[in-house]
Amino acid sequence: MAKVRVIKPIHRMEAEAPKLRVCAYCRVSSDHTGQLQSFSAQVEYYTRLIENNDAWTFAGIYADEGISGTAKDKRDEFLRLIADCEAKKVDMVITKSISRFARNTADCIETVRKLKTLGIAVFFEKENINTLSAESELLMTVLSSIAQEESISTSKNSRWAIQKRFMKGEWKPSYLPYGYMKGKDGGIVINEEEAAIVRRIYTDYLNGKGTYIIAKELTEEGIPTRKGAEAWGENVVKEILTNEKYYGDMLLQKTFTTDTLPFKRKRNRGQKQSYYIANDHEPIIAIEQAERVREIMEQRKIEKAMVDTDTRKYNQRYPFSSKIQCGECGSTFKRQIIFKGKPYETVQWCCTKHIMNRAECSMTAVKDNHIKAAFINLYNKLKSNHDKILTPLAEDLKKLHCGREHESQVKEINKRITELTEQSHVLSRLRSKGYLDSVLFIEQSNLITKQLHEAKKQRSKLFEYNAFNDEAARTEELIAFLKKQDDLMESFDENIFSLMVEKIIVRSKLEIAFRLINGLELPEIIGEEVV
Repeated sequence: MAKVRVIKPIHRMEAEAPKLRVCAYCRVSSDHTGQLQSFSAQVEYYTRLIENNDAWTFAGIYADEGISGTAKDKRDEFLRLIADCEAKKVDMVITKSISRFARNTADCIETVRKLKTLGIAVFFEKENINTLSAESELLMTVLSSIAQEESISTSKNSRWAIQKRFMKGEWKPSYLPYGYMKGKDGGIVINEEEAAIVRRIYTDYLNGKGTYIIAKELTEEGIPTRKGAEAWGENVVKEILTNEKYYGDMLLQKTFTTDTLPFKRKRNRGQKQSYYIANDHEPIIAIEQAERVREIMEQRKIEKAMVDTDTRKYNQRYPFSSKIQCGECGSTFKRQIIFKGKPYETVQWCCTKHIMNRAECSMTAVKDNHIKAAFINLYNKLKSNHDKILTPLAEDLKKLHCGREHESQVKEINKRITELTEQSHVLSRLRSKGYLDSVLFIEQSNLITKQLHEAKKQRSKLFEYNAFNDEAARTEELIAFLKKQDDLMESFDENIFSLMVEKIIVRSKLEIAFRLINGLELPEIIGEEVV
């Protein structure tokens, strides 16, 4: 038998634990005097708090003034904080609340996770959350969603004030198109040098030239653009030819800001009200010219119109079609089959921009079965914990947006919508299994669709009356739907996925986020297949 010798431990004097390098992040969202006084108080408070703690070393104050928290890339001090954390200059960050740190759920969770991997804690005083604790992520998801909702509410109030000015015809655009400039009294006056180019563009188009040729000739002649670009673009010429301001009218709210974060500007194609003011200012071209240009454009559009029905059908062939978005460039993912015909044939989804040019987007492909496995994990978490995740969120949203006098009506309508949605789900399953003939399926499906439309229309009226946000109602729909499901999910269910998920955002090769129908984004790690 081998002889075992015990080596006793060496007792050394334990070194004194190093002090934590602690910094604070402060932010105010406007530059009004009251807000800046609050900002100054925050800086003074955190400086004193950190310096008075013997276990901490003061690592600085990072402070953004007069900047919204909805987008992290617009906050210089915030970005400097992250850079210093990556450089190992900070051990802990203190901030007043989640809403001061970020009002965009995705940014908040992403940043906290990033700092967590670096071993850096973020402490939110108001919520009493230390992000290095085990339960922090669940709380962060819910609370940052509420902070995001408050930001959306503020944005809606601002837009309401702007729309009131639109209705009175008082709005003067901050940016005027090529050919116009602001006069001494703030009114719109003609810039004669640029107006000559505008008149030439209209004349050339009416004489048969296309927008590409017009732009090419202007560029070759070295005619300067308004924004100092080297070349005239075809779209710039088209914008000039379709802008009502050139014949003296004004269309307000051509674009609008989305109601949910991240806020994006979109072209108004009838989603929002617009306001038309005739004879608002001096025209550059005659209305008859503009009408003739419009007629020519419509004719050319008809001649070029070709509907690719095969492509449209393809976009709906698979459960993830048109639903996967690249977190880096925003492009849609395309389905691919690699190693086709081999025993290890694989279905994957890849960013269309990455496929065309890898230099423009570095996002790599994700496997189809990994996405399905991630959804199964997400569904089972929500099914088991919806009372901890979704129910508190729904309650907070109702407090923010719903009047008590109509709360019971909203609940009844939501219940009806859930029942009809479930009926549609059952009908589809019966049809797929061959238990229902096509005629009866179409008849019943159309009836349910009509009833759903009427119920949602009725609910929308209540929402408008109470300024009730759609996220609250959809959150309740999700809760009701999850309660009706009997079991946890073992294999991917396409119908459940389509009812719950609005979009999938691929953040990296190891992480995706599911944007649910209520706007809540929940991340999942990918890479492990379901066994």
